[in-house]
Amino acid sequence: MDKEYNSNIFRTYKLDYFGKYHFYEENELVKEKEDGEYILENLKKSNRFDYNGASYTFTKFGNISEGRTEKDVDLTIKENDYNVDINGEVVHLDLIYKMDIKKLEDHYRITTRISEKGDTVSCLLYIDLENGEDFINGLNHVKEAQIELSRPKD
Repeated sequence: MDKEYNSNIFRTYKLDYFGKYHFYEENELVKEKEDGEYILENLKKSNRFDYNGASYTFTKFGNISEGRTEKDVDLTIKENDYNVDINGEVVHLDLIYKMDIKKLEDHYRITTRISEKGDTVSCLLYIDLENGEDFINGLNHVKEAQIELSRPKD
């Protein structure tokens, strides 16, 4: 790749949507969430319950998904960095573990995971088609940096 093209991919992108998903067994939800019993009771009534900024649904595997979605999120990709910044906060996307890309009608959707203290969270990144290819190329550079760091040293 030519250097001029690469320099254009290292920048801040505006994600249309950024979704984070935690997964729970029923007993974990009740134990870990302050209003867990209330959430579970309402979720069982309709298989979806929107509460306190989150959407709760049953997954096809029978556990519970808690999803939180933000709009217009800034994600910055820096050259030679294995992390990214999301709204100014350093975040580690587990791109080695998972990086699924799907071109939709008006967006690219990238599915991956985020490492957080004490938890690994699934996430969806939605970016418009106009910036999507540069964004994906930038993520591929982040993934390459992660792969390079993970290799055993001789």
